[in-house]
Amino acid sequence: MFGGHRRLLRDGETARAVVTSAERHGGQIDANGGAPVWYRLGLRVHYPDGTTADASCKVGGQLRSTALLFSVGDIVPVRHDGASPGKVVVDEPALESERDAERRALDEAAVQRAERRLAGLPDVDPAALPTDDQLLTALRAWRERSARAKQAKAAHRRAVSDDLPKGEILRLLHTATTRTAEERTAHQKFQNLHRLRPDWTSPPEDRPH
Repeated sequence: MFGGHRRLLRDGETARAVVTSAERHGGQIDANGGAPVWYRLGLRVHYPDGTTADASCKVGGQLRSTALLFSVGDIVPVRHDGASPGKVVVDEPALESERDAERRALDEAAVQRAERRLAGLPDVDPAALPTDDQLLTALRAWRERSARAKQAKAAHRRAVSDDLPKGEILRLLHTATTRTAEERTAHQKFQNLHRLRPDWTSPPEDRPH
């Protein structure tokens, strides 16, 4: 039996799960910075042997914020204890890799559309417009980058307030600047897709609380 979250994430057996509930906590910003963002998830785990079981887990916590976003209906990679399958954690590194791959695919599609416009080719037909999943992926990418930017800015403000060494303050300032640039890029990518389908709206559970 595994001894904790990290060990389960490292040594647990792989499976896939459907998010059946997603409760977001934290994220409030005050003079001391932002409270860590974390989720309480309900999961329906689909094990390799074809069986399923309901479970729950946390992503992030009071001391560790997460930039990942979750909503009901998401399919996520998980790790579970083979001796006690009800012990489940979201495989965050694997999920980040999957979402990064989805973003790269969106980027490639955006480049192809731009190349067509420059070449004077006709617009793509409606069947080639961005799908709901592509728009939702781009929206989440923007929000995740935005969350990271806010966390980085809050860390820099705390460093200045606590009068940390100049080198550390400069390092945190550089991180905050980089995260802000990433957030702007992700925002622009989402806007570019949304212009092709201006009537699209995100699911209720994915809207800001």
